[in-house]
Amino acid sequence: MAITNGIYTALSGVTAATRRFDTSAGNVANIESVAAPNGSTATTDADGNALFRTQRTLDTTTTVGGVRSSQQLADPVSVQRYDPDAPDADGDGLVNRPNVSLEREAVDQITAQRQFEANLATIRTADELFESTLDILS
Repeated sequence: MAITNGIYTALSGVTAATRRFDTSAGNVANIESVAAPNGSTATTDADGNALFRTQRTLDTTTTVGGVRSSQQLADPVSVQRYDPDAPDADGDGLVNRPNVSLEREAVDQITAQRQFEANLATIRTADELFESTLDILS
C-alpha cells in the first residue's frame, strides 16, 4: 500500500504544480486587462466587459498525504496606473490594472516546473519499485 500512497501523493503534487502554472500563465496573459478596483465585488465594467482579478495559488497538505491546491485573490487585486490615453481612464487619467509582477510570475512558473519534475520523478521511482517487487514475486 505504501507504493500506491506515494503515487497518490505525487499525483496530487503534479496536479498542484499544473494549477500553479496555469494560474501564473493566466495572470501574465491578462497583465494589461482591465482589473476590478480594490474592494469592489464587481465582475464586469459599465459596458458589461469582464474585469480581471489577479489570483495566487496556495498549496496545503491533506490529512491523507498529498497536497491540495486552491486559488485566492491577490491582495491587492489591482493597482492604479497613469494612462490618460486608455479608453477606461478616469478623469485623472488613472486606470485599474491587475496586480501582476512579471518577476513573481516567472518565479512561480519556475517553481511549478520544478514541483512538477520532482513529483514526476517520484512517480517514476514508485513505478520502478512496483515492477521490481512484481519481478521478485514472480
